[in-house]
Amino acid sequence: MIQMALFLPLVMSGVASALWREQKQKKRASSVVLSPYFPKPVLSSDQESSNEISKEVTIIDDTAEVVHGQRASLMALALTGSGALVFSPFTLASIPFLGYSTYYFFITIHRSNERRKKSPLTIFELASVAGTILTGRYLLLSSLLTFSFSVRKWALQAGNIASIGMARAFDPGFQKIWVLRNETEVEIDKTELQQDDIAVLHTGDVIRMNGEVVKGEGMVEQFALNGFLQVVPKQKGDPVFTYTVVVAGDLFVKYK
Repeated sequence: MIQMALFLPLVMSGVASALWREQKQKKRASSVVLSPYFPKPVLSSDQESSNEISKEVTIIDDTAEVVHGQRASLMALALTGSGALVFSPFTLASIPFLGYSTYYFFITIHRSNERRKKSPLTIFELASVAGTILTGRYLLLSSLLTFSFSVRKWALQAGNIASIGMARAFDPGFQKIWVLRNETEVEIDKTELQQDDIAVLHTGDVIRMNGEVVKGEGMVEQFALNGFLQVVPKQKGDPVFTYTVVVAGDLFVKYK
């Protein structure tokens, strides 16, 4: 078992990194200035009574945070697995990632709705994570965290599919994508998508694949951890996810 003198500083370094990233994300989100054509639900009552339409908002993208937590836990799983099977110092290197992803695990629980927080599965997850931390079973801890984030990612995607309707999500027309080629928008099949293609998305369009915004600004409606649809501002550098809907603005997306 790793000595406490090493364990605590490594865990705290991971938690500190998570806190730093969260503050950076909030600062970035609060700097998003919405254009006049964006939906009113994101506006304050004071602004609705004023002539000024633009509004600075802070909205947490639940899906992006769950995906980020999953990636961190997968890194921890890779290191703890390598430490258990190949080279033990890898386990030491995994501790900051475990601290980082464990912090996001608790944040994810906190952002869930009350029914989810009190569910037997959540109670089991919390007890299991606490038990593996206390007993120093780091491989099992990283496996539990990866499983937890993965389940929530799938649940959010299922919520997105339900929100647009099964018929629409699995319609053959859903395989069609509008891309920008030679300054012209052309419709192609998903299988014809090339590496340099930029998808063009307008209000009302369903996002066909995971990707990243490379130009434009807009609002995307997607399922959130609280069990309701969430309207999230998107701008250059932000991720977008399959089965979500552009409800305002124009986005130019690089699909992955």
